Amino acid sequence: MKKVICLGLAGLALLAGPLPGEDVPRVLAMELPADMEPGKNALWVNLAQLQALGGELASMAAAGDIALLDGQNRVLLNLGSIRKGKCRWKFKTIQGRFLEATVAAEDYARLAPGIVDRVAMRGFQLAAFDDKTRSLIHSIPVVFWDMADLAVQLDYPVNASPGQRLAPEVTVQLENRGGLAAEDVRVDILMSLDERIGQGDAGDDIPLENGRQTVPRIEAGQQVAVRFAKGLRIPETVPPGKRYLAVVADPEDRIVELGEENNVHAGFILISVPEPAAFTVELPETVLHFEPADYGFRIVCADTVISDGKDWKLCRMKPNVYQIQHVSWSGFFWEIDTQSREVFEISGASFCKKGGKDRELGIRVEVTGGSLLQPPSRFTLKLKQTRLRFEPAAKKFSLLAYEKPIFHLPFWWVCRRESYLYQIRCALWQNFFWQIDTFAGEASKVTDGKFCSAEGIAAKMPFQVTVEKK
Repeated sequence: MKKVICLGLAGLALLAGPLPGEDVPRVLAMELPADMEPGKNALWVNLAQLQALGGELASMAAAGDIALLDGQNRVLLNLGSIRKGKCRWKFKTIQGRFLEATVAAEDYARLAPGIVDRVAMRGFQLAAFDDKTRSLIHSIPVVFWDMADLAVQLDYPVNASPGQRLAPEVTVQLENRGGLAAEDVRVDILMSLDERIGQGDAGDDIPLENGRQTVPRIEAGQQVAVRFAKGLRIPETVPPGKRYLAVVADPEDRIVELGEENNVHAGFILISVPEPAAFTVELPETVLHFEPADYGFRIVCADTVISDGKDWKLCRMKPNVYQIQHVSWSGFFWEIDTQSREVFEISGASFCKKGGKDRELGIRVEVTGGSLLQPPSRFTLKLKQTRLRFEPAAKKFSLLAYEKPIFHLPFWWVCRRESYLYQIRCALWQNFFWQIDTFAGEASKVTDGKFCSAEGIAAKMPFQVTVEKK
């Protein structure tokens, strides 16, 4: 019998090739002798592959025994031993290409049909044991025939926006690192909330529009570029933030492979909302309160003061007639009649003077007490046509009632905290501010937080938000 010696890993670098990950099975091909005698239970083990794998084990242990284990870590074959970093096989060689090994009859009956039919049988290992303690030193997962081994590589932009088309920025390389061709290989592009593509809840993985292609055939060792001719597109519904973009080959695990670990390649992508031309928040609950006795004047929206009257001028013309004018108004003012309960816009006259041209505004007036001779104790204007508008590019902020400004700019601040998130604060507010989400189209009141930060508790407000795209 010819003695066969395998060297350590360095001596077999050309034969073994690069080391894959420990979880990726290696090929240790086996065949059944064509003219085997009944009851001999012999298996022919590919000698070159066994030498390569034995060399890897020998590099991990100077001495020990080499055995083939099944899925229950039970020894099927004692193949040889390692001495001084070299391994020797205990069975004879056949045709200079195989090692003829004999297994127990029950193991042969279990293995032989799978080897003949090339059925996927996993869980086998080639292992090195300490020859004295029998403790495991190192093991390599193996399969008994060559298979395809698909690997993917994804190149893509790291920034995108909902609804954006990505092609041709996205390119996919599909490679077959195995020894057999693979047919009808499906390739999907997915987006996920985390990097566990296909491992979390089904709803975590979002298919990209036009993000599926099928490669009819890829030969062993071949690499192909996968084209998405119709153009990939991120769904409009993908929320902004850090997401993961991934390419998945054979997502249904239809193709038998050496390993599935390299079928997915993922990386993070930042989804940002483009800066809008403007956004508007409708404030239908806005009211103006005035108490004539002390000239207490304020404008309130959803129980929040948005003006304390310090940037307004007030004048009582009669017990039932009052004029008000914001400091930014020029050439007009408002006049309130608490008896007729009407509000007029007066132009062509000086403030706190009679005359001019009036235009009824249709503002609802609520009055408490008063008469033609006696001022009321309180009146309220229901400012239904009130809205907040911000133009980010110009940094122009407007708070309007009936298309007239009702605030003084230095009293307000706006912060863009995220691409889609704006925070607004008035100088009169303590311990809270408003937050506008231009992606969700929502407005919230944030309490117990720091302005222009992620801190605080947000409660949604019943305001309509309209976003104008550039």
